[in-house]
Amino acid sequence: MAEKKKHSFWAWLTRPYQLVIYRDGNFEVLKKIHLNKMGFLLVIVAMFVIIFAVVSLLVVYTPLKYLVPGYPDRQTLELIYANAERVDSLSVELDAREEYLNMIRDIIFSEVPVDADFAVPVGNLTDEQIREFNDPTKPRQRYEETDNVNVVNKNDIVPSLFVPMKGIIVNDFDKVHKHYGIDIAPTADVAIFAVLPGIVIESNYTIENGYSVILQHANGILSVYKHCENPSVKEGQKVRQGEQIAIYGNSGENTSGPHLHFELWLNGEPLNPTEYIEF
Repeated sequence: MAEKKKHSFWAWLTRPYQLVIYRDGNFEVLKKIHLNKMGFLLVIVAMFVIIFAVVSLLVVYTPLKYLVPGYPDRQTLELIYANAERVDSLSVELDAREEYLNMIRDIIFSEVPVDADFAVPVGNLTDEQIREFNDPTKPRQRYEETDNVNVVNKNDIVPSLFVPMKGIIVNDFDKVHKHYGIDIAPTADVAIFAVLPGIVIESNYTIENGYSVILQHANGILSVYKHCENPSVKEGQKVRQGEQIAIYGNSGENTSGPHLHFELWLNGEPLNPTEYIEF
């Protein structure tokens, strides 16, 4: 029974037909087309495919695409491409800036150790010592404090500094135990001020140091303010000497009470702030 139905359907599908085109008036036969239902369906499908392809090409490669609802016009597309280029350039700049800030953060916050036996400022070396140091045939030499170097007086480099916060020093500078600053407890004013004019290169929060601010000054000087409560400056902002940059507080895990941890650096070397500022 099933085979009979299948055979009858196939016979219906392949039954031949003739399409005749007559001339109007005298019924002269102009064209005869022989086809079955299967061929007719294939012709219809081919026509739809061709029409779809032609319409798609017209929409993609001609101005007709701007007539499609929701498709952006030429000006909008130009703005999209321009914004994409700006975003890409901004991403590159942000990556470079983030790398620089991470380097500063590693030096200041992570307190990256320096090999004190071999580290010496280049400005303190003579030309002969530099040549010997760069000579691959000679081993690196350890420079002691008694070596014949041109020692630069730091008082000639560090200018007059503004007091970051008036108060009592509760924890002194101790380079041996890697306490590269002083802890100040305020006596009156709770505001924190910039010791020199400069640029804010860090104004952020870390778990260890809480809200911290780092200022870059001229001549390779950095000033660091940790455990602040409420910084009032942002990264990239220029500040004047004596301008308020934060309020002291007790933020971060590395603190035992409200105070300001203040550090002063010169060309990557920590300085004792009490030698340059009267608190």
